[in-house]
Amino acid sequence: MEKEFMEQVNEFRRWASKHTRTAGAGEWETEYHHWEPIYQAAAELVARIPVCDWDHDILDNFLYILARDNECENILELLIQYPAQLTAIARHAVAYEDPDTRWQIAFGLGEINTKSQEIKNLSSQFLLDGNEYVRRRASMAWEKKWSE
Repeated sequence: MEKEFMEQVNEFRRWASKHTRTAGAGEWETEYHHWEPIYQAAAELVARIPVCDWDHDILDNFLYILARDNECENILELLIQYPAQLTAIARHAVAYEDPDTRWQIAFGLGEINTKSQEIKNLSSQFLLDGNEYVRRRASMAWEKKWSE
């Protein structure tokens, strides 16, 4: 399962390294024609193996492919179905370099039904993010979840 996930993400990375991107084209990732196997492998991984058992490479590749799925947000929707997994990934995502990962996680924390002090603390970290879009998405999630 981990092997299949890594193979799918590596296949995307190979494609991405050869893909010609037009300046300003923000949706270049959607031109990849093999997202479904990535989604299936990610779903297997999230459903069957706790994040605390993922090695560094799996976690890094998961955060990477989550960022690349920022237009369709299918991986994010998957994570929302697994609040404990989303929370565990959020612990790592707050310091991840790609804002497309951070804003999705910030938004996702606002979508899960679970409320805890840890989720509130993680959400507040995204409110202070250095990227304006991450802060805006975190703010929308905060309003939805914590301003009742």
